[in-house]
Amino acid sequence: MASLLLIDDAADVFDALRANRKLAEHCAVRELELIARACDEYRVDTERADEAAEKLIRGGADGTAMVGEFLALELGPLLGVSAESAALLIAGVLDLRDRHPELWALVGAGGVLPWQALKVAARCSQAGLSLEAARWVDHQLACAAAGLPWARVVRSLEGLIVKADAELAAERALAKRQARRVFIGDHRDGGSVMFAQLDTEAALALARTVDQVAAALVAEGSTELVDQRRATALGVLADPRAALDLLAGVGDGRPTNRVATVVVHIAAEAVAGARILVPELGEGPFPELVEGQVARIERIGPLDTDTLRRFLAHSKVIVRPVIDLNGVPAVDSYEIPDRLRAHILARHPVEVFPYSGRLASGCDLDHTIRYDTLAPPGSRQTRAANLGPLSRRAHRAKTARQWRVEQQSPGEFLWTSRHGFRYLVTRHGTTALGRASS
Repeated sequence: MASLLLIDDAADVFDALRANRKLAEHCAVRELELIARACDEYRVDTERADEAAEKLIRGGADGTAMVGEFLALELGPLLGVSAESAALLIAGVLDLRDRHPELWALVGAGGVLPWQALKVAARCSQAGLSLEAARWVDHQLACAAAGLPWARVVRSLEGLIVKADAELAAERALAKRQARRVFIGDHRDGGSVMFAQLDTEAALALARTVDQVAAALVAEGSTELVDQRRATALGVLADPRAALDLLAGVGDGRPTNRVATVVVHIAAEAVAGARILVPELGEGPFPELVEGQVARIERIGPLDTDTLRRFLAHSKVIVRPVIDLNGVPAVDSYEIPDRLRAHILARHPVEVFPYSGRLASGCDLDHTIRYDTLAPPGSRQTRAANLGPLSRRAHRAKTARQWRVEQQSPGEFLWTSRHGFRYLVTRHGTTALGRASS
């Protein structure tokens, strides 16, 4: 592998590694300083009053500077991250600079690493501390950092946050006790993670039901390990009828009424024939997949063909016509037909703004060339080559002419930022093209 070091005067690899770490720390500090400077120098035309006009918003928590709402759209692509990630970074920098000035100074002097100080600022922001309370915490930590290792200093953070505003701490504790939620995600490799925060009595009741279903599975001949069997039992509960039949001794726990909508993308070269056999479903109008190929399920991810067959088993499968990405009719109306919308979402499952990871299903479908209500019939302005999914903020920035975009060919978007930086976005991702020559 070619070395990335232009100059390496270190005596050995260990000296070089230490020097590289120091350089990385210096660059991290410099990046924070530049982001803060960008926040100060970015200008917003406050005279504009139209719907797409850029607004000034609070950059971070209480007491931080006001910034232009489109600033994150400019900084995100420059840093190679999404606008949402850039907005979080802006908030972190301003929280640190404006609410924790003593820690900010320590970072600049090399006394505290940027990521360490940013974590403190973020925790105080998440706790809802006012500017006054955050600065009190800042002073306490800075004083302690003068004589103690940072690891010992930061252990006192939670206590300081409570002490800074005891009434607010009580409100946070009450909110946490009242919070209930369920998370299901991380669908890689055909397995998923589920996390739930419940009332204690509900959690105990659910655990008891899972144990009962797991015991019924043993009676039906299950040889799974205990943890695996409990996971299977929880999955059985997704189909109440199957769970009731199993507990009544008249079923084996196999789902009978699961309903889900999934969109499977299969490359043309992966299709070997017209049909495959899916267990429990018999023969259906599914394409026969070449072994070793990959299918991608929207919102879940890539799966091998064997796992895909298992995924489809025990499920009610509805087959809809394949979307032909080469032949979707254009229309004159501003409204977008369902088939054309499905085509665009299949072509671009995420937003077409540079480096965005936002799912296209929650975005606007934007006309790349603005829709002209006075255009003559037959103009076919609403067509695949003139549409792309955009989040509301990016859509407004384009409408406000803070960003320019051209769809050079269907599905290829050339973006130019307010400050002249260009990015090519295709269905394969984003390519930074540098600053346009003046």
